Amino acid sequence: MTLLKSSKTNSDKFERDSIEIFTVETLDLGDLWKVRLGHDNTGKAPGWFVDWVEVDAPSLGKCMTFPCGRWLAKNEDDGSIIRDLFHAELQTRLYTPFVPYEITLYTSDVFAAGTDANIFIIIYGCDAVCTQQKYLCTNKREQKQFFERKSASRFIVELEDVGEIIEKIRIGHNNTGMNPGWHCSHVDIRRLLPDKDGAETLTFPCDRWLATSEDDKKTIRELVPYDIFTEKYMKDGSLRQVYKEVEEPLDIVLYSVQIFTGNIPGAGTDAKVYITIYGDLGDTGERYLGKSENRTNKFERGTADTFIIEAADLGVIYKIKLRHDNSKWCADWYVEKVEIWNDTNEDEFLFLCGRWLSLKKEDGRLERLFYEKEYTGDRSSNCSSPADFWEIALSSKMADVDISTVTGPMADYVQEGPIIPYYVSVTTGKHKDAATDSRAFIFLIGEDDERSKRIWLDYPRGKRGFSRGSVEEFYVAGLDVGIIKKIEVLYEMTVWTGDVVGGGTDSNIFMTLYGINGSTEEMQLDKKKARFEREQNDTFIMEILDIAPFTKMRIRIDGLGSRPEWFLERILLKNMNTGDLTMFYYGDWLSQRKGKKTLVCEMCAVIDEEEMMEWTSYTVAVKTSNILGAGTDANVFIIIFGENGDSGTLALKQSANWNKFERNNTDTFNFPDMLSLGHLCKLRVWHDNKGIFPSWHLSYVDVKDNSRDETFHFQCDCWLSKSEGDGQTVRDFACANNKIHDELEETTYEIVIETGNGGETRENVWLILEGRKNRSKEFLVENSSRQRAFRKGTTDTFEFDSIYLGDIASLCVGHLAREDRFIPKRELVWHVKTITITEMEYGNVYFFNCDCLIPLKRKRKYFKVFEVTKTTESFASKVQSLVPVKYEVIVTTGYEPGAGTDANVFVTIFGANGDTGKRELKQKMRNLFERGSTDRFFLETLELGELRKVRLEHDSSGYCSGWLVEKVEVTNTSTGVATIFNCGRWLDKKRGDGLTWRDLFPSV
Repeated sequence: MTLLKSSKTNSDKFERDSIEIFTVETLDLGDLWKVRLGHDNTGKAPGWFVDWVEVDAPSLGKCMTFPCGRWLAKNEDDGSIIRDLFHAELQTRLYTPFVPYEITLYTSDVFAAGTDANIFIIIYGCDAVCTQQKYLCTNKREQKQFFERKSASRFIVELEDVGEIIEKIRIGHNNTGMNPGWHCSHVDIRRLLPDKDGAETLTFPCDRWLATSEDDKKTIRELVPYDIFTEKYMKDGSLRQVYKEVEEPLDIVLYSVQIFTGNIPGAGTDAKVYITIYGDLGDTGERYLGKSENRTNKFERGTADTFIIEAADLGVIYKIKLRHDNSKWCADWYVEKVEIWNDTNEDEFLFLCGRWLSLKKEDGRLERLFYEKEYTGDRSSNCSSPADFWEIALSSKMADVDISTVTGPMADYVQEGPIIPYYVSVTTGKHKDAATDSRAFIFLIGEDDERSKRIWLDYPRGKRGFSRGSVEEFYVAGLDVGIIKKIEVLYEMTVWTGDVVGGGTDSNIFMTLYGINGSTEEMQLDKKKARFEREQNDTFIMEILDIAPFTKMRIRIDGLGSRPEWFLERILLKNMNTGDLTMFYYGDWLSQRKGKKTLVCEMCAVIDEEEMMEWTSYTVAVKTSNILGAGTDANVFIIIFGENGDSGTLALKQSANWNKFERNNTDTFNFPDMLSLGHLCKLRVWHDNKGIFPSWHLSYVDVKDNSRDETFHFQCDCWLSKSEGDGQTVRDFACANNKIHDELEETTYEIVIETGNGGETRENVWLILEGRKNRSKEFLVENSSRQRAFRKGTTDTFEFDSIYLGDIASLCVGHLAREDRFIPKRELVWHVKTITITEMEYGNVYFFNCDCLIPLKRKRKYFKVFEVTKTTESFASKVQSLVPVKYEVIVTTGYEPGAGTDANVFVTIFGANGDTGKRELKQKMRNLFERGSTDRFFLETLELGELRKVRLEHDSSGYCSGWLVEKVEVTNTSTGVATIFNCGRWLDKKRGDGLTWRDLFPSV
C-alpha cells in the first residue's frame, strides 16, 4: 500500500476537476493489470468521485489507463470507499523506454571553476536519436552543494534509451546564480550492458569553460566519447574489465554562420536571436547568437553578421530554426538568407529566407523553419501523426524503405504485407451524449478474413475528442485486406515555387481539376510546415475523384496574407495506385501587380510530353435589349461551359464601347490564350448589382471559338435585376445551336461483342435491340471460314443500320446453327461475356454484362434476354435536356433559442447536369430565417437532372449570425418532384464544429 502524500501539481489535493501527479518507487511488478484505490473516509467532505487513474512507467515505456468513473463515498453509489480498477488495454500509450544512467561530472582544479548554475545534459545515440534535456539539480540547495572546484558530482537519472552507441552529449547551464561560470574537466556516463550482466563507462573529455566571461563565452558544449571502460561478469563469476578507445568518434567542428538581414525599412532587430541547426547526424540544440565576429551592433538593416558555432559533426545540414525573444524596442526582424560553412571540409549550405520574424507583420510568428536550398527530402518537422507519416511513407522518396525497420511513432501504423492508405470520415451523432473524448480506432477486415492491426483515429490538432454533430476526417494506413469499393484515389502532389525574389506566398491556394470523366470541386491546398516558399518543391498526399486522365487544372489564390503574391513554376500529380504522372506547367506570377495581373490561372495537363487540350481564344459579343431602362452600370461576369469543363469566372471589363452595356448596344470582349472548351452548351451570366442603374435586360450573347471558327448563340431576352422580372441577377442559358430532335428516323449502331474463354462458336449469332421507343429488326451475324468471328477471348465489332430506338433497355441474343449444318448430340455453347452498343448519332453508350453460355439451336424461339447494365450519356445528348426550369427552395429554421440568423444566406444546388452557382436567398421587406420559420424562394436555372447535393452557407454578418437549419426542400416545379435535404445542425462559428457552411445530401 502506498500513501499518496505530496502532489507535484497542487498543494490542495483531489479538488474538483483537478489532476494530481505523484511519484511512486516500487519493485518491478511485471505487467500491471489492476490498481486498488481507496481513502480513509476522514475529513469534512470525504466523498470522492474518481474519473480515471493513469500509471506512467518510464522504464517500461508504457502509460497505462485505469478507468473508474465512480464514487468512493459512504453516502454515494454503492457506499464503497475502496475500488479495484482494471487496465484499459486499448488506451495504453507506448513510447521509448527509459533506462538509468549514472552521470558523473568532474569540475576542474582551476580558480573559480565551480558554479551555482543548474547544469543540464542531453545524450545522443545513432541516427540523431536523443534524450530530452535534463536538468541535474532539482532545487537551489543541490545547485550550491554540487559542482564545486575539484569535485565529482554524481547523479543517477532515468532518460530515454538511445541505443547501444552513444555518439555525443551536450552539456550546458542556465547561467544563473552568483557564480554561473563553470570549468568542466570531463564527464563519465555509466550504464548497464544490454544483457544486464555488466556495465560500461564512457568518458567525454572537456577541459573548457562554460561561461559568458571566459574562453569563447559559450555556455553550451558538445562532447564526444574518447574511451570506454567495460566491466562484465563472466560465467565463472569473475569480473572482466576491458579498456578501449572509441573508434572513429565524431569530429568537433566549427561552423561559420552568416546571417543576412534584409535591406528594407525596419528590417533590423535588437532582440535576442537563437538558432538551431539540423543535420542527418543530429542537431546543435538551440544556440544564442550573442557575439558577432565582424560587427558590434548586430542584425542591422542590410548587413551580414558572422557567428562561430562549435558542435559535433552534423553531417549534411538540411534545416535551421531561427527565433528571437521579441525583447527590446525594435524587435521586428526581416531575414534575407543564411549561409553556413563547415570550416573543416569547407561544405557550404544556403538557406533562402525572405521572411519576417515579427508579431506585427506577415503571420505574426517569431520562430521559423528554413530548409537548405538544394534539399529535396520531406519537409515535415516530425512524424507524430498518421497524416505526417503517410506524407513521408507514401512519397516516392520512401519507395525503397524496408517497412520492417520502421520504429518509433510510425511502427503502430505498419505491419507485414502490402500497406495502403485509407481515408476515414467519422460522423458523430446529434444525440445528447453522443460526444466522447476517448481514443477511437478501427479494424479492417477483408473478404477472406484478412485483418489489419488496430488503426487509431487520433484527434485533429486543437481538438480533444469527437464533439456532438461533428464530422472528422483521417488519413490512416493499414493492411490491404482485399477489394474495397472506392470512389476516390490518392495522388502524390508536388508543387514547385519559382526561384524569384518574393516568390513564396502566405495566401490561401485553391485547386480545381478537370478530367475526361468530369471535374472536382474547388479544393484548398493545406499550407503547413512552411510550404510554398521560394525555390521549394512541396510534396503531399491529396484525395481526388477518379476523373483521370486529367485535362487541365485551375489554381486560384485569394490574395490575402502578408505575402499575397505567388510565383508558381509547375505542379506534378502522381497516381499512388498506378504510378501515372501528369504535369502542369505555368512559370509566372499569380498577382494583381505582376506578370499577367491575375490571381487565377489555368494549366493544360501534359501526359507523356503531350498536351491533353488545345489552346484557343474566345470573342464574346453581348447584346443589350432595346427596351426602356435595359442598360446597366453594374459589373458583369460570365462562365462558359463546354464539353471540356468551364472557363472559370470571366469579367466583362474592356469593350470597344467606352460606356458598356447601354440600351440597344453590342459590346465585344476578347479572351486570348484560353484552353478550348470544345462544343459549348451553357452560359452563366450575372452582375454584382452595383452602380446607379444596376438593372439589365439582356438580349443575347454570342461566343466565338476563333480556332474552330464556330459561333455559339445564347438567346436570353430577360431581366437580370433585383427590381424587375422575377428578381434574379444570375441566369443560365442553353446554347441555341443545339436543336432538340424529338425523334430520329434512322441511325447507326456500333455493336462490340466480347467472347469469353468458356466457349467459342463457328455458327451464326442474331440480336434484337429493345428501345424505349421502338424495337429493331433482327441483326444476323453470319459466321464463315473466311470471316471467322466469336473466337475465345476475342472482340468483334459490327455496324447495324436501324430505325431510332430511343434509350436501349434490353437485348435479345440467339445462337443459331448455319443451314444444313449437322448438330452433334453433345450441347455446343457460346460464351458471350459483354456486349457494348454505341448509338452513333448522339454517341450514347449502352453496356451489357452478359457472362452467359448460350446453347446452339436450330430455331429462333430459343434466345437469352439481357437488361442494360450501364448507360453512358454523351455530351451531345445531355445538351438536349438543358431547358430552363424553376426550382422552389423551402428552408426550415430550427426551434431552439437563437436558431434564427441575421446573416446573408446563400445556396448552391448540385445535380447530375451541373449546378446553379452560388445564389443569395433574399426577399424584399421580409425578415427571413427566424426561429421556427419556413421561408420559400424560387430559382430559375437550366434543368439539373437528379439532385445530388445542396450547399447552404452564410457570411456571418449581422448581430446574430448563428443559424440552426432544420432542413431544405427543393422542388422541380416542372415535374413536381421534391427532394428533402435534412440538416439539423448549426451554421455558427461559436457552436458545433464552427463551420458556417454545410453540404446536405438527399434524405433516403
